[in-house]
Amino acid sequence: MDEVYVSGALTAIADGARARVFYELLAEIVTECGLRPYLPHQSTGGTDPIAAPDLDPRSAYDIDRARVARSGLVIAYAGTPSFGVGIEVEIARERGIPVILVAERDRTVSRILLGSPAVVDVVRFTDLAALRQALGDAIARVTKTASEQAPDAVVQRFLGSLGAARQLPEAEVAALLRVAELDGEPAAAIRRAVTDGRLFGAGLRDLIGRHALRGTDLAAFVLHDILERPFADIARTLGADPRTVRRRIEQARIKLQLAADADLAVIGQWLVTELIAPPTRALQLRLFSNSQKAGNDEQRPTEAEDHRQAGLAVEKGEPRA
Repeated sequence: MDEVYVSGALTAIADGARARVFYELLAEIVTECGLRPYLPHQSTGGTDPIAAPDLDPRSAYDIDRARVARSGLVIAYAGTPSFGVGIEVEIARERGIPVILVAERDRTVSRILLGSPAVVDVVRFTDLAALRQALGDAIARVTKTASEQAPDAVVQRFLGSLGAARQLPEAEVAALLRVAELDGEPAAAIRRAVTDGRLFGAGLRDLIGRHALRGTDLAAFVLHDILERPFADIARTLGADPRTVRRRIEQARIKLQLAADADLAVIGQWLVTELIAPPTRALQLRLFSNSQKAGNDEQRPTEAEDHRQAGLAVEKGEPRA
C-alpha cells in the first residue's frame, strides 16, 4: 500500500476553500503515516472543477476512476453528501480497495454508504486533534491488516466485496441467454458457471448487454477465457472444429477491444478491471503470487491441453486450431 486517495465533495459546496483546506489536513495525516496522499484539487491533471473548469465530464470520470483503482486505500469525507464520493467508494469496492469514512460526529451519513463492503472503518470526530489521532490509528490498522494478508486472502476479499454481483435470478439468466441466441449445451454450461460462481451474473449481463456478445462468440469466450476449458472440450460442446473455436475466441476478444492473440494475463486483468468476474488462475499467479517466477513457470491446465491438441492435429495432418 502506497498511494492513498483522499475523496471529498468539490462541486456545489457552500465553502469550497474551507473544504479544500480540510482535505489537505487529511492528506497531512496520511503523510504522517508514511503514505503518499492523492488530492484531486491539488494534483497536476486533477479534476477540481475550479482548477480544471474546462475538463469534460467523461474525462473527469476516467481520471478519478483510474486514480482510485491504483490506490491502496481511500479516505472519504462523508460529512457532506456527494455523488462523486459515493461513486469513488463504489469504484473502490469493485477493486477490493479498503475505504475509511470520515465525518463529524453530529453529521448524518447515508446508510447505503455506511453499508458498502469496501468500508472497513468509520472515523467520527468532534475536533481536529481527535480526528488526527483517530484517523492515524485507523490507517495504521488497515495498513497492518493489508501487510499481513496472504495472497489468497486478497483474492477472497475481492470476490467477497462483489456480493450480489455473483448471482442473478434464474429467469434473468434465461432471458439473457435468449437475447444471446444460445441454447442447448452451451447455454447449460453458462448457467452452471453462474450457479457455481465461476462467471458472475453481472459479468454475463455485461458481456451480453454492454459488450453485445452473441451466439458462438459469447460461448467460446466464456468457455475458454473464463472457464479455462481446452479447445477439444469446447469444440465438442459447440459442435465445431478446433480451428473454428479459435476463430470465434479471437472475434470475441476483438469485440471486447482486446487483441485477438492477447496474453493470458492480459485477459485475466481485463476480467477483473473491466468485467465483474472472478480472477482466473493465470491472473492469480501473476498478481497474487509472492514470486513473479511462479507466474511465468506454471502453465494452466487448459493452456497445456491446447498445446497438446495442437500437436496431435499436426501429427494427423489436420489444420492447427
